Amino acid sequence: MIEKVLIANRGEIALRVMRTCRALGIKTVAVYSDEDANSLHVKQATESYHIGEAAPAKSYLNQEKILDVMLSSGADAVHPGYGFLSENDDFARLCEKNKINFIGPSADSMNL
Repeated sequence: MIEKVLIANRGEIALRVMRTCRALGIKTVAVYSDEDANSLHVKQATESYHIGEAAPAKSYLNQEKILDVMLSSGADAVHPGYGFLSENDDFARLCEKNKINFIGPSADSMNL
C-alpha cells in the first residue's frame, strides 16, 4: 500500500494527482523551484520541498535532488506527472534501485 507520493512535477498535473491521492487517503509531497514557491501545488501538498533554481535543469530535472527529497520525506512512491521525468528510464531505474515505486511504466518498458 502506498502511503506517501512525491509528485515530481508542478501546476495542474500536480494538483490533479494530489486530489486523487487525498481521496485515497495518501499523503503528498510537492517539489518546487524558486519560480514556483507560491504556486497552488506547493500549498495543497501535505509537505513541500524546495529543489532549486527556476531553470528545470537545476530543479525539476535534477534527479539526485528529487531522490534526496523522496528519501528524506519518506515518500514510498513518485508520480512524475507529464514531461520532465515521466519518460526518463534512468529516473525510473533510480527509483527502482532505491525501492521507491515509480508510478508509470518500468524502466525496461521505457527503454524499449
